[in-house]
Amino acid sequence: MTFSTIVEKDKTALEQIIGALNQFEKERFIAGIQAGRYTTYQIEQTSEMVHVYQSKMNMEARALVKFSETFISEFATDNNKCFETAEYYFNRIRSTLGSLKRLFKKTCPTSRKALPKGVQKPSVFDRSALSYGALEMDAFGLASYDTAVQNLYEDLETLFTTATNVLGLCHQMIEKEELIRQDVVQLRSIYSDSCDNLMSSVREFGLFIGTVNTISKSELQERKRNARSMDEFLKHEYHNVPKKEFKKYVWLEASRQAQNEGLTDEEMFLWPDNHDKVVIVRNVIDSFDMIDYVEGYDGKIDSTVLVEFIKWCDVDKQKERRLYEYFCSMYKGKYIPTGWSAVSKSRRELTKVQKISNEDLAQAFARRISGLIQKTA
Repeated sequence: MTFSTIVEKDKTALEQIIGALNQFEKERFIAGIQAGRYTTYQIEQTSEMVHVYQSKMNMEARALVKFSETFISEFATDNNKCFETAEYYFNRIRSTLGSLKRLFKKTCPTSRKALPKGVQKPSVFDRSALSYGALEMDAFGLASYDTAVQNLYEDLETLFTTATNVLGLCHQMIEKEELIRQDVVQLRSIYSDSCDNLMSSVREFGLFIGTVNTISKSELQERKRNARSMDEFLKHEYHNVPKKEFKKYVWLEASRQAQNEGLTDEEMFLWPDNHDKVVIVRNVIDSFDMIDYVEGYDGKIDSTVLVEFIKWCDVDKQKERRLYEYFCSMYKGKYIPTGWSAVSKSRRELTKVQKISNEDLAQAFARRISGLIQKTA
C-alpha cells in the first residue's frame, strides 16, 4: 500500500498538517528512524537535505510575513475571480509543503496490503511514524544514537518549528479574513482606505487617464448594482475581486462623480476629497494676473508666488508637479509660467533652506488673494 501526498488546499488541510507537526517528539523521531532502517550515510544525506529545505522555508516564511502585513488591509487582491484564500496561501508555500510531504513519506511504514476498492489512500501526514501510531519507548532514548542521528533530530525540530509558524500564520490570516468579512465597520474602513490609496497614486492615475471612456461596464459594477446594500457588496467583494478590476471600478466611479459635478478627470485626481476647492482654484487661476507682485523676471510669473499657490491648493506632495501642469494648462493670462525646474528650486529654497512651513506658504498666498476671492466668489 502506498500513501497519498495529495493535500487539499483548504483550512482543514492546514489544521491536519499543523496537528501532525505538533505530534513530533523524540520518541516519534526514533520510531521514524527505526521504520526506515536508515544507515549513517542516509541519515547524513537526509540532514543535508533538511538544511536545503530549511533555507527555502526561511525565504518563504519571510515572504509570507511581508505579504501578511498588508493582505487584510487591502480590499482587492491580485487573483482571479475563483480566488480562494487557502489556495493562494498554499501556492505561496510550495517549498514548505513539498519538504514536509517528502520527509513524512520517508517515515511511513512499509505495507504491501492492498486497500479495499473505493477506499482512498491514507495521507502521509496521518500514517507517518512522526505523527501516527502507538509508541514503544526506547529504554535509552535519543542519547543512545550517534551524533548524526542527534543532529538530524535537531535539524528536523528547527524545520518543523518554522513550518508550524508558517502554516499557523496562514491559518490565522484565513480566520482573520473570515472575521473581517462579517465586520461591516472594518470593511467600510478597508474599502475607503483602499480607494484613497489608489486615488493618491500618481502612477496609477497616469495609466488610467484617457481610458475611462473606453472601459465598458465591468462585472463588478453589475454586482454592486444588484446587491441589496453597500454592506452586502463589501462582504461579497472583499478579497474576491482582482486589483485590476477594482482599479477600473474606483476610477470609473470617481470619474462619473466628477463629471456629474462638472470636474475633469485631472481635477478629480488632484482633489478627490475636496471638490469644492476646484471652483475656487479655477477662479483664482482665471484672475491670476490681478494678484499683487505676481510678475517676476522677463515677463514670467514669480516662482515664489507659484510655490505659495501650489501649497495653498493643498494637494499631496507627489501631485504637486501635476498641479503645476494643470495650472499651466488653465492659465490664460499675459505672463509666462515659470518652468517647473525653477519652481522646484524655489520650493526647495523656501522649505529646506529658509525653513518656511507648507502652512505658512499657503497662508501667505491666502493673504495675497483675500480680496480676490471675495470678488470672484
